[in-house]
Amino acid sequence: MRGYTGNWLEKVMQIGVDARSLLPMRTGIGTYLVEILQHLSPTDTRGCFRLFSHRPVDIPAVPLVKTHIHPARWGLAWYLFQSWRSINSVELDLFWGVQGLMPFGLRRQLPVVVTIPDCVHRMGVGYAPSALYNYLHRLLLPVSVRRAQKILTISRFVAGEIHQYYDVPLNQIEVISPGVSDHFFRSNIREEKTQAVLEKYRILRPFIMAVGTLEPRKNLRTLLQAFAILPLDLRGVYHLVLAGKMGWHSESLEIDLRSHPLCSRIIRTGYISAHDLPHLYAGADMLVFPSLYEGFGFPALEAMAAGCPVIASSTSGLGELVGSAGILVDPYGPVLEWARAIEKVARSSSLRDELIKKGISRTREYRWSVCARTTVDLLYHIAGGGNS
Repeated sequence: MRGYTGNWLEKVMQIGVDARSLLPMRTGIGTYLVEILQHLSPTDTRGCFRLFSHRPVDIPAVPLVKTHIHPARWGLAWYLFQSWRSINSVELDLFWGVQGLMPFGLRRQLPVVVTIPDCVHRMGVGYAPSALYNYLHRLLLPVSVRRAQKILTISRFVAGEIHQYYDVPLNQIEVISPGVSDHFFRSNIREEKTQAVLEKYRILRPFIMAVGTLEPRKNLRTLLQAFAILPLDLRGVYHLVLAGKMGWHSESLEIDLRSHPLCSRIIRTGYISAHDLPHLYAGADMLVFPSLYEGFGFPALEAMAAGCPVIASSTSGLGELVGSAGILVDPYGPVLEWARAIEKVARSSSLRDELIKKGISRTREYRWSVCARTTVDLLYHIAGGGNS
């Protein structure tokens, strides 16, 4: 039986959610989902969010959220071919596919909204975890697109890709920009805590920072090569900090790291928690983000909020996000251009100050409260039978 609020005429809507991304070591889509859920207003009694996953989810206690856990070894296989049994057992008003794909077997009359954070599967095997990943997304994402009442995405760049690749009318795509959490803002970061975090990871200033899963798409080879050809005086002063867990096809990166001429000045921290990460940004002289493809680019936004100058790829969603608030470089261009950009920031305190000021100003456009409110309003609107 459906729930009702104090007024028996007001139906409490039930929103089902793909919650597989809510892991202890979250990446972009997990951050996106947990922030939206955490920003649910406890006074908003329009509905309840029901999270479906194959393993326990890592999320603080949030009102109006219930979890449905059905243990399985392989998350994607469970989601595509088995989760429908659990989902259909709850009388939902809408299902939200946060990672683009939809389970087989959902009730035909159940409204669906999908978030497509990127179209990296269209870029080739070198950009995505595997040929199987590319194949499944190329095969199944069009099915999700046709099934969805509305498609959400996180940047105009990805909206253009969805329109181009899947012939989706632009009025069916809603661009809702993510935000940056308050604890990343420079005004909330204390120097004494920053120093303690740097000591925890044995990081010495000054240092250049890269953040993200260590995988081919992040284009870290370009950063390593640029670091190796910096002028001699900078090579003798700077460390390079790589913050992120090892990802797919990381074997060649391991070889590059071991054979790097400055390997003794390269620090790998592994995955950094959301509590420590702002302090690494605040302690760094710059973030260098040479990724070949990003639907959005959370590390760039977080770094700018923390007052860290950003050098980023000019392509994909990064160019749109950073704009004139950072230095943009072609990730397919000469390595020398990356080295020159690093040198400029390293040598010019006035340039660093300018980038810090522009970056902090830029981040004011991105708020999780706005993202959450806009997303939740749209989901409830469609769940309640409103036109998409």
